Amino acid sequence: MSDDKITVYVDDRPKVLFVGMSVKHAIGARMTRRVRVHRAIVRDAAGNHVDVDGALYDGERLYLAPMDPTAFADAVRK
Repeated sequence: MSDDKITVYVDDRPKVLFVGMSVKHAIGARMTRRVRVHRAIVRDAAGNHVDVDGALYDGERLYLAPMDPTAFADAVRK
């Protein structure tokens, strides 16, 4: 692999991206919109929440999951 590209895995599917691209580039515009309106969430392999503007590293694994926006609102109120 070239030094200016990395491979990340989104739901276990490999994606080759340029160094410096962010999570939103890996998951695509449609899913980024869903995450921003709290209808989906991105997590890493350890289960941690990942921001769509976050940096990527070679070999990173991202997992997308639907989210109920009312559940998000309840979590924010706590």
